[in-house]
Amino acid sequence: MRHMFNEGTSIDDLKEFMAPFVARLGYKFNTETEFVDEVLESELEILAQTGDIYCPCRIRSEDPKEDLKIVCPCIPFYRDEFAAIKKCWCGLFILNEVEDGEELLGVIETPEGSVDVPVFLANDLPEGQIRHVKVGKKDIAIAHVGDEFFALSNVCRHAFGPLGEGFMEEHVVICPWHGWRYDVRDGTTDHPNADVKTYPVAVRDGEVFVSVEVKPSY
Repeated sequence: MRHMFNEGTSIDDLKEFMAPFVARLGYKFNTETEFVDEVLESELEILAQTGDIYCPCRIRSEDPKEDLKIVCPCIPFYRDEFAAIKKCWCGLFILNEVEDGEELLGVIETPEGSVDVPVFLANDLPEGQIRHVKVGKKDIAIAHVGDEFFALSNVCRHAFGPLGEGFMEEHVVICPWHGWRYDVRDGTTDHPNADVKTYPVAVRDGEVFVSVEVKPSY
């Protein structure tokens, strides 16, 4: 069994490890501190048994590729669902905008519909750059041009190249595989029947949000 954390790892160690990471994703620890400590204590028990800090409210499948999606913090794998319920499944993490995490304890049903999903801090993407993010099952490329952010499908319609790894020229992203060009403002390209979908983007309090339709996975 491979141990992913040092022997003697404590609750405070997990807090110090997790807090800066989840903050970049738009989350914070639940305001119910006793609850947070209880969850992290459970994760330490799981760590001792399995070698990693799997989510205490999910059942492992024993398939390593699937189970990596429930290693805490699992926010990147369920961005849309968590944004819809304003927390992760167990409630260890809540959206930055939530003032009282106690109100969300026990909430498990994910409402369907449009939801603003925090993806990263605005300062984490320099102007003139583009980045790929996974939002639920959607692969999205987010571009920073001037004072604005734009979101479009990450997949080039030519040969499925990753636009999030492409090159930016003002409002145009150039696919890194074969040079197809897309306007990040509306997803259009000069090639016939090859435009890509775009998504509404907002910036609030230094965080970038992408609006998507959410469909629960459970």
